[in-house]
Amino acid sequence: LPPTPEDIDSFVADEAPDAYERLIDRLLASPHYGERWGRHWLDVSRFGESDGFENDKPRDHAWRYRDYVIQSFNDDTPYDRFVKEQLAGDALEPITRDGIIAAGFLVAGPWDEIQNVAKSKTEKLRAHEEQMEEVLAAVGQTFLGMTVHCARCHDHKFDPIPQTDYYRLKAVFDGF
Repeated sequence: LPPTPEDIDSFVADEAPDAYERLIDRLLASPHYGERWGRHWLDVSRFGESDGFENDKPRDHAWRYRDYVIQSFNDDTPYDRFVKEQLAGDALEPITRDGIIAAGFLVAGPWDEIQNVAKSKTEKLRAHEEQMEEVLAAVGQTFLGMTVHCARCHDHKFDPIPQTDYYRLKAVFDGF
């Protein structure tokens, strides 16, 4: 948030040699820090408080993942822990409430309800494959900086990801 006129006057009038450091510490301790930087992460994680697509139903508990991200920034959670919680928080020992909420990263993106209520087994399997591609795309782009989902159909043309590695990665997240 931009400083208030009073904040500016107070900082300018502060002649202490550590005035700048104290200002930085105060800003980093503010809950607004996590809100500001959490917004960037929520964009990367394709977070939505609704499903998207035709029905666009609200996700009543999506706020839990959003608040987890904000709190993680405010708590200065180490990045390696932040990543592990989001990829496997529901399986990390000890299993914690935050770990389970963090794994919401895997389902934070769009959800096509129409596609997922198909009557035929073939259509349900196709819908599952589409959802898995969405998850792998998010994991690849967020944590690897690569578009791994291209390798679903063929060896990736630009990134060093063969089709076999795509399906190995898929097996990690697939519930079947």
